[in-house]
Amino acid sequence: MEIGDVTVEPLTDGVVPMPPNLLYPDVPMSVWQALPGVLDRHGMLQIPFGGFLATDRQGHRVVFDLGGGLAPQLLPGGELPPVRELLPERLEKLDCPLGSVTDVVLSHLHIDHVGWASTAGVPTFPRARHHIHAADWKYFVDGDADDAVRGKVAPLRDAAVLWEGGSVSPYDWLRLVHAPGHTPGASVALIESRGRSLALVGDLFHHPAALDHPHWRCGFDWDAPAAAATRALWLETLRATDTPLVGPHFPELRPVSLR
Repeated sequence: MEIGDVTVEPLTDGVVPMPPNLLYPDVPMSVWQALPGVLDRHGMLQIPFGGFLATDRQGHRVVFDLGGGLAPQLLPGGELPPVRELLPERLEKLDCPLGSVTDVVLSHLHIDHVGWASTAGVPTFPRARHHIHAADWKYFVDGDADDAVRGKVAPLRDAAVLWEGGSVSPYDWLRLVHAPGHTPGASVALIESRGRSLALVGDLFHHPAALDHPHWRCGFDWDAPAAAATRALWLETLRATDTPLVGPHFPELRPVSLR
């Protein structure tokens, strides 16, 4: 993906089979069955997890979200995903060693987005600034929301850049916007360069099918009504600005246009 002077590459870390009613508990199975090619032969959604690498012409290398990491336990009582632990290899193929990453942006602090934040208690990306909304740090790291997440993210304490309020711009082409609901500090990353734009939406939407249904409740939302309101607002904004969007759970991590 070429967004003006910024190149964006998908970083698949793995794929996890998931029953649709775990992701969207209120949506009947018949709705999914009516969508061609969405379910596998077992009636499951094959949900990728991973992130994105954005590179600008000044040599900044920004990784957005970090997949599941080593031996990811992503679902309650679930088995290890059959496809997993791919993100470092993907970066290597893109000629991006872990030590060359300048920034990491975490859209929110769920386990399938922070898996490679640290390895054996040490930051996986040793030279990177890690941009995290302060509300999520307070809830997940300083609070007691999720021990697995805390174990992954707490080693970033000295490398974390905690931001507050509605938005922040680490670079002139990158704007992080607070989009609470899925978690307290969930955010959307807007890449804007030379009149082009792309929204990296984290878990604002898990599947393109939900773009027509922002009221669908996600089973992993921290505050379901707030999340629905945030989704509706962002759909309106992205349509008005003709901005494509993509999330780390979209099929093949491909962007979708709302036109």
